[in-house]
Amino acid sequence: MFGRVIVTVCKNAGRKQCLRKILFSWIRDREIKQLKQLAATLKASIIKEEETAADLELKARVFSFGEYKADVQDKMLVSLNKKVTEVYRRCIGENEANLGTLQMLTVIEHQLDDLLECLERVPQAKIEQAEKAKEKERRMRMRDEKVRQQRQLQEERLQRALARAQADIKKKTGRKLMFRSEPAPIKEKEDEDQGLIDQEKEEALYYFT
Repeated sequence: MFGRVIVTVCKNAGRKQCLRKILFSWIRDREIKQLKQLAATLKASIIKEEETAADLELKARVFSFGEYKADVQDKMLVSLNKKVTEVYRRCIGENEANLGTLQMLTVIEHQLDDLLECLERVPQAKIEQAEKAKEKERRMRMRDEKVRQQRQLQEERLQRALARAQADIKKKTGRKLMFRSEPAPIKEKEDEDQGLIDQEKEEALYYFT
């Protein structure tokens, strides 16, 4: 099929020249395709090597001022990566490009520089207004936290008071043991009653006679 097409195209031209052009074009397209594939492979390799170099640079920075064991270094690097990833997520967004720790720090640094430049262009009145709003919000949070702590303290005091009251009730439910006292002499009681009666009679005679 391919040969027929070539023959048809080259009916009115020199066969050799036509074949040479077609072959040259086909070879050139194939070489271009191969070069593109090679360029993509080299680019991926470069990115990988840059990430490796960045990690090595980070390790050198972190551990250049002391001697640490390998397992300690790995744990510290993992912890550092988690913290940097969290800051990156809050400031930039999700790490969809799967950047390394040092690369994320570089992006965060550039973002911070951009924000500082924008801040310099903001009018001073706007900055003061934002600072006042921030301070007002901080005071409100402190006030709410103070109210919450006071309520919690009152609830704790109430719980302790209820616990003490319940403990007192439990103590009073038991019958208290008393030593049996000797009965008072009956004669002395009768003498006291008779004395009161005589006194009342004397007072009645005094007031009503």
